[in-house]
Amino acid sequence: MKMSFLENNSVQIPAVQLARLSGPHGYRFEGDTVHLNAMFALLDPAAHQRLWALQLWACPSAPVSAQDLDGHLVAEVALPPMVELADEIEHFEVSAFARPPAGVGEHVMVLLLVAGRPGQFNDVHDFAVYARRQLFIQPLLSGNVGYSIDGACVQISLDRIQNPRDEANRSGSLSLELWALPAPFAGGFFHGHHLAGVEIGSVNGQSELDLRPIDLAFTQPPAGTWQIVLMLREWTAAGFVTRDFTNFATPFLSAREVDKPCVALVAVKPVAPVAAKAPAAVVPSIPAAVAAKAPAPVIAPVTAKASASEVTKAVASVAPARKSGVTSAKGVSVNTARVEELAAVKGLSSKLAESIVKQRPFVSLDDLRRVKGLGAKILAKVRSGLKL
Repeated sequence: MKMSFLENNSVQIPAVQLARLSGPHGYRFEGDTVHLNAMFALLDPAAHQRLWALQLWACPSAPVSAQDLDGHLVAEVALPPMVELADEIEHFEVSAFARPPAGVGEHVMVLLLVAGRPGQFNDVHDFAVYARRQLFIQPLLSGNVGYSIDGACVQISLDRIQNPRDEANRSGSLSLELWALPAPFAGGFFHGHHLAGVEIGSVNGQSELDLRPIDLAFTQPPAGTWQIVLMLREWTAAGFVTRDFTNFATPFLSAREVDKPCVALVAVKPVAPVAAKAPAAVVPSIPAAVAAKAPAPVIAPVTAKASASEVTKAVASVAPARKSGVTSAKGVSVNTARVEELAAVKGLSSKLAESIVKQRPFVSLDDLRRVKGLGAKILAKVRSGLKL
């Protein structure tokens, strides 16, 4: 088998093609959901012995062959077992939660027909490239971005946050998070160390929010050299999803313990939303038809017409109330918790925690059975420490 790579996953190109895409196929975004439809033909009886899935990828360029595949997994949907199908040609219409790549830019969309098992569908038997590039409309960081560490404190400086979506499309609750990663962030799946973060409320479509420097408690990463990344994340039905980011050029060297206490202060100064007039290089022109399909708002704790003092109070009250992955005493959320928090649950290894984060959202705790290595015995052992 030949190998390719998609978002840190090895993709296998099988020597024998068992099935192929056949007839009409396509995709359609509706809020945070993507609808996939595809018709494909079984080419070999051995296809009935495999498990299959459809995947939608966002790639920087159009692949010429399967060996050229490179990109970000937006959605994956497992298909019914082929042994249940009577015909050699089958048509599917399926839906899944969409996780578009973070940042601003257009992407080549690629539909993959893959075989494997839940959590590891990586045998690419066929793929289709769509000519029309996809522009994802998401909240973004704007202006100067920086950070300054002083002992156990870090100050995050950011000029503003913009929401270029349709005017009526208010964002979900937004969060600024500082992370230490082993390599520069590319907008997809990541694993690293959470350093600091704060929730800042939501922003109306076609509006912006001006910010003052924000002082936060800083968690020192393990000793080593790290890539520091500031992420703008949005609350959705599947928890916080990264919408934009900034990789800082200077690596961060962590070599000692923090010995200076910090009292975190949130200094956020919102302004009344106005029509966004950012330079074209920051906020591209967006056709109304495309903007209308942008994700619908989920949470709107701060109204657009609130005074500066009211919004600042709302920010201060929201920040400690719900951080990404923080849960009640009844359990750790499998849909929102970070890898470190899941791994802290007795009976869950770091590897299983990473697999849970990568495969969510889950509709029930029993749905965790599709995670490789998380069988009935382990699930029964850890169930009391988990929740949706």
